[in-house]
Amino acid sequence: MDFGKLCRQVFALNDGIRYAGIIDSTGAPIAGGMRNGTDSIVSETDEELFLTQTALRKSMRDRFDDAMGRARFAYVEREKISILTFYMQDKILLVTLEPNVESHTAMDIADAALELLNGKG
Repeated sequence: MDFGKLCRQVFALNDGIRYAGIIDSTGAPIAGGMRNGTDSIVSETDEELFLTQTALRKSMRDRFDDAMGRARFAYVEREKISILTFYMQDKILLVTLEPNVESHTAMDIADAALELLNGKG
């Protein structure tokens, strides 16, 4: 899979997407990043910690795959940002949204991103 192309396709889904990136199982960035002209709301150190924690949460969720089925994505809505986390086989697609993106729009973005991940986009 061309991860750079995937991130570009995700950015094209909605102008409210701040970040679209692929990280590995340790949280290291592989492709993508912030939308051009958009600044991160956290320091570089905190961004690294957030990516590491995101990877750790995936590994913790994997424990329950046999009982509950594989997690497809997670959605967290914060005051200053919303986060969509998509669980790929051994990677994660992380998408952050501007706070003005409504939750129903975030779910539309999630559906479209899942189609891209499943090769239907």
